Amino acid sequence: MWSATSAGGSSTSVLTTRSAGWQPPSTYRQAEQALQAQRRLVADASHELRTPLTTIRGNLSLLQREPPISTEDRIASLADMVEECERLMRLVNNLLVLARADAGRPLRIEPVLLKPLIEEVCRQAQHLDSGRPIDTAGVRDVAVAANRDALKQVLLILLDNALKYTPAEGTIDITTILEDERVVVSVRDSGVGIAPAVLPHIFKRFYRGDTARTGEGAGLGLAIAKTLIEAQHGMITVESAVGRGTVVTLALPQAALPELADTLTHNA
Repeated sequence: MWSATSAGGSSTSVLTTRSAGWQPPSTYRQAEQALQAQRRLVADASHELRTPLTTIRGNLSLLQREPPISTEDRIASLADMVEECERLMRLVNNLLVLARADAGRPLRIEPVLLKPLIEEVCRQAQHLDSGRPIDTAGVRDVAVAANRDALKQVLLILLDNALKYTPAEGTIDITTILEDERVVVSVRDSGVGIAPAVLPHIFKRFYRGDTARTGEGAGLGLAIAKTLIEAQHGMITVESAVGRGTVVTLALPQAALPELADTLTHNA
């Protein structure tokens, strides 16, 4: 604050400057936050659209093969494309999922059968890297309290990373265990691993600090996974060792199996 001294010696304030702790008006802050959210949304949306579009493209390539693929494979490919087209339509209506999660807007949570969802995700992930086996023998018949679309997005992100950074002779497996009324899902690979200095930063949006694991993406995959898992009241952690592989673990609340819950309701 600049002051002038009057003839009587009193100090009169003439000009007040912004102090170090000055904050812009709330409307300005809200507009700035909205703009930043829109920018994040555009980047997140482009990343999220990549996987279903890759799946559709892979199935179209299968349908164009000569000689044609078997009737069973053709039906499966068409079913996958229908599913992915429907998911794209849902994505168009739900592209604000990250912004909503950031703003605290809840996802719809319901019982989700984990084994068929993981099998579906693994089948679709094959189009990202055809011929690479994914071991699901350790997946149990359990249900989680989750949002199916959001959980599917997370699993596709994790498998995409595992396929991308694991050599052809490596292994990828998914397991589930029950632990204190929570279902723990682990996606394990024997790939290049992540450097210790990088691990604390891997959930940051746009972070691409590990040159060994740098691809064409914008560094959004794990950031999206973390946001979506936390929006489902879950947790995500990563353990990794360079040259030995990575384990990404999801922990979600356990839910009653839908078939069992329906039976109990009808018998009540």
